[in-house]
Amino acid sequence: MTFTRLFAAAATAALAVTALSGCTTISTLYQAYGPDAQATPLPTRTFSASGLVVLKLGQCLDKAKLEDADKETDPLIACSKPHDLEVFSHFALKDGPYPSVESIVSDAAARCARSFTKFVGVDFGISDLDFIYYYPTESSWAAGDRMVDCAIFDPDGKTVGSLKYADR
Repeated sequence: MTFTRLFAAAATAALAVTALSGCTTISTLYQAYGPDAQATPLPTRTFSASGLVVLKLGQCLDKAKLEDADKETDPLIACSKPHDLEVFSHFALKDGPYPSVESIVSDAAARCARSFTKFVGVDFGISDLDFIYYYPTESSWAAGDRMVDCAIFDPDGKTVGSLKYADR
């Protein structure tokens, strides 16, 4: 039996087992890695109106300092030093009333995933790297915050240098 036929037989068996067990693994995988892949990182805490932080493309960050409640803490760190996050994309949400969190999360996940692929050089679905995004809260929205910031990270730990074109 050739490798292709063996692989096809194994894939068919796995599909049959999943279908018979009532699991949603295939549909979940398809949604996550199918042709319209959308990353769905967990929503993350952002900043209060009194502590807005403006992030810029290419900045590297210490995640603990970025997410702490102390607005005096500086989360920026030189990319040449070990860091947790690197801002690789950002975009503004449309003006108007504060959108639903579900809407923001859906938009952020899709747009960050598309930008991730361009930044890293491989599709998010097959990359060793991951991303997180920060979006406005209702209070920061009231203060004029409309930015969603996408930040890349290595799940294995801190990195040194940029992950741009990491191709992994």
